[in-house]
Amino acid sequence: MKKNSGTDQGLSSSTSTIESRVAEIYSRLNAIEADKAPARAAVVLHGLGFSPEMQSKPTKEFSGGWRMRLALAQALFAKPDLLLLDEPTNMLDMRAIIWLEDYLQSSSNILLIVSHDRSFLNTVATDIIHLNCKRLDAYRGNYDAFEQARSERLLNQQREYESLKAEREHIQVC
Repeated sequence: MKKNSGTDQGLSSSTSTIESRVAEIYSRLNAIEADKAPARAAVVLHGLGFSPEMQSKPTKEFSGGWRMRLALAQALFAKPDLLLLDEPTNMLDMRAIIWLEDYLQSSSNILLIVSHDRSFLNTVATDIIHLNCKRLDAYRGNYDAFEQARSERLLNQQREYESLKAEREHIQVC
């Protein structure tokens, strides 16, 4: 009789552990809205130019450009806290670029974007970090605001240099 009691306790403990693990898994699935994943994937893929037929094709059947779009879709779908994008508009047509701009503007994620597409940066960027002479300078606003602020900063630096140069020449003459 004691043997059964021990076995029952072991089963009960094991069942409890399994139940709590299953509950934890379901909780995580609910948190990431796993039930909405196929619909979210379809929205992202469609936005990047994939037709419904293309969405069901194996990755190996796509060209390099379309695979880049798939990689971008995968990054967007993951909803990371920090999203790093290197030239995200390179392989996109205008319709996909406009969709991406809208998608990123509505995102609450932190974005770090490297791009030469000024129009894209004007639409998406809220801050610019400029690397110049091994120094990072931060600017508020889009790309046009950055250009204006940077020009003003350079003009002020030039004026300060000219003023110091004139003061130095004046001191050397005296």
